[in-house]
Amino acid sequence: MTPRAVQRNGFSMLEAMAGLMVLNLMCLGLMAWQLQAMQAQRDALGMQQAVAMAQDLWQRMQVHPGAAPYYQLGLDSVPIAADCQSSPCSALQWAQSDLAEWWSELRRRLPQARAVLTTATHGHADVRLLLVWPGASSAPSAATVEACPVAHRCWQTAWRL
Repeated sequence: MTPRAVQRNGFSMLEAMAGLMVLNLMCLGLMAWQLQAMQAQRDALGMQQAVAMAQDLWQRMQVHPGAAPYYQLGLDSVPIAADCQSSPCSALQWAQSDLAEWWSELRRRLPQARAVLTTATHGHADVRLLLVWPGASSAPSAATVEACPVAHRCWQTAWRL
């Protein structure tokens, strides 16, 4: 009598572990894609907020065009608000009050954000706005500003009043 081959049903331990390894690698890939999608969504939201804040500032400056030369912000400066609701204000005080309100809204929408605002007047006002906030994306975009700090996102715009 010759020995007959033993018929096996099911999987061996080695095959099961190999299957689990493949499944784990697939799950890691899906998690990496999910992380990239979340980062892209965060970057898009930051850019959306930056554009909204620039539009808000532009509208504020349209209301008081005579105060345009006083709309100035350095990268680490924080504007001080004047109370222009209860007493009349000069153009400088009005601009500072507007900037203080705008600054607090910027910090609410983009925590730890910083802004550089320069206004040059030559018969008309040329305004430049640079917004910087934490949160580097995984790949640099073509729209990034050359002087943008490492691990930050930047957005820059300019307009004429």
